[in-house]
Amino acid sequence: MGRTGNHAVVIGASIGGLCAARVLSDVYDRVTVYERDELPEGPANRAAVPQGRHVHLLMARGAQEFESHFPGLLDGMVADGVPILENRPDCIHFGAAGHVLGTQHTLQDEFTAYVPSRPQLEWQIRRRVQAIENVDIVRANVTEPTYDAGRQQVTGVLLDDGAVVSADLVIDATGRGTRLPVWLEKWGYQRPREDTVDVGIAYSSQRVQVPDGLLAEKVVVAGASDAQPVGVGMLFYEDGVWNVTTFGVGKVEPPQNFAQMCDLADEILPAHVADALRRGTPVGEVAFHKYPTSRWRRYDKLDRFPAGILPFGDAVVSFNPTYGQGMTMTSLQAGHLKRALQSDDLVGTFTTATAKSTFPVWTMNAIGDLTLHRASGPAPRWYKPVGNLFDQFLGAAETDPVLAEWFLRRFSLLDSLYMVPSARLVGRTVRHNMRLWLAEKRTAKQPVAALR
Repeated sequence: MGRTGNHAVVIGASIGGLCAARVLSDVYDRVTVYERDELPEGPANRAAVPQGRHVHLLMARGAQEFESHFPGLLDGMVADGVPILENRPDCIHFGAAGHVLGTQHTLQDEFTAYVPSRPQLEWQIRRRVQAIENVDIVRANVTEPTYDAGRQQVTGVLLDDGAVVSADLVIDATGRGTRLPVWLEKWGYQRPREDTVDVGIAYSSQRVQVPDGLLAEKVVVAGASDAQPVGVGMLFYEDGVWNVTTFGVGKVEPPQNFAQMCDLADEILPAHVADALRRGTPVGEVAFHKYPTSRWRRYDKLDRFPAGILPFGDAVVSFNPTYGQGMTMTSLQAGHLKRALQSDDLVGTFTTATAKSTFPVWTMNAIGDLTLHRASGPAPRWYKPVGNLFDQFLGAAETDPVLAEWFLRRFSLLDSLYMVPSARLVGRTVRHNMRLWLAEKRTAKQPVAALR
């Protein structure tokens, strides 16, 4: 691909910002990434990424997308000790909305996923971006973009030391706290409409050294439900230490210490997992974090938008992190940006493509949150019946591995972003649940018959 611009600026060296820089490096002579946080030389948590201390799951689709932008990334992670979620039935324990899926069979090869910690994945991507000849990562704070009202275009950025840096394109990758809506209003544009779901999530996480040989699993998840508003995720990371994150939904507080985490594990995890956790040794202190609201800024709905700037990653949409889809959705945005840079309508192409990939994932998350996870917020009338039907589907998937695999593949965003089962699968669900109901009914009658 030939060069089409002189200089592009990315605000923020998050995973999203780094992915944007990688894509921009193909079409701009120079790309500068400005990051106000001091970046570690290796995989380490950063103050600017408080959520990095909690479990992050790289979905299979996300692994594929990141590899397409950074060839060799997956092999490089494995070489550095990142575990692979292999296609074995004992590799994963997955609970969703109070149902434990029947994963006791071999999943197809495409499901292979990788289990890097958030700091590890960011470091792996960052060092590859640092190796790109025309990309510079600079520690500096961007005060705001510079805007030319006559041209209705962003022309660069203003740094907090007063320096003005010219740019043909500015990418806002500053995350959920983006100030782009404020800047738009200042420049005479409308703020984007915001769709929100008040999920009220609170986390507590503890790293735990579990003795070798106690757990074959690499991923253990027990999602929250309306009846059980506290869940847990356990991931085995590259340093041989488990990260255990407990979370409460609907403003329910999670456990506050390791002993309480073990008590929760006794309630909702398989006995061998809970026992292994109790035999583990805590590493470091418990980390806490809150995520009150999922937010989608609808830039795709604006009639006017200045040239020379694009929102990216969480600056556009931040998903409920308990679903583990955020990094994968960011990787999809990188693909949208790559294609939009070849279009005559950069802003329109990018925002429309991002909205199309966001809509199905956002909608299913919202249905789950509002009908099964005690979230609050406006909901169409059809959300509740759909949520109830999906609850029945997950109930059938507890003992039907075909349904379980369909759910896991869609949840991992592999086959489609739309989690809508076919008529054949709906029929399979109905027949499966009907057989279970009849079996329970026959079992209930047997003691009565025996007494006669």
